[in-house]
Amino acid sequence: MEYGFSTMGYEIAGGLGVKLARPDDDVVVMVGDGSYLMLNSEIVSSIMLGARLTIVVLDNAGYGCINRLQMETGGANFNNLLKDTQHVALPRIDFAAHARSLGAVARKVSSTGDLEAALKEAEGDAVTSVIVIDTDPLVTTDEGGHWWDVAVPEVSARSEVNVARENYEQARKQQRP
Repeated sequence: MEYGFSTMGYEIAGGLGVKLARPDDDVVVMVGDGSYLMLNSEIVSSIMLGARLTIVVLDNAGYGCINRLQMETGGANFNNLLKDTQHVALPRIDFAAHARSLGAVARKVSSTGDLEAALKEAEGDAVTSVIVIDTDPLVTTDEGGHWWDVAVPEVSARSEVNVARENYEQARKQQRP
């Protein structure tokens, strides 16, 4: 799972590299739907190489993590969630069908319980598995929340930005040297 180094799109390729370096280990890759769209073709490479991965796709209909960061820094939803983009029609991407078209075993699940069962089931798959679960783009957990040092404007007419700047200054004081 990539998070802090903003290397979106690299997760599947990185997981494949880990699998090639440690062929006897099970490798599980967690990736958002936006990142999956950037570089999913390494699924084909994993199958071609016989390097089985388990890939969990968190489908939040856009770049939810970036959207939350945008809002945390005083911005408003803009152009990160598909529903917020300029569009004539929203894309209806079937990630499980797409993964199957690349040769993977694919499952769509609808709960964390189903996700746990699918992860266990995927251990027996002979080729790369892709498990897709819908997620809420605006909800996060304390367990997943790490602070990013993304500067916020010092001066703004928007109260949301001013509050975000105060929060930013407090968070900077908590950084380790």
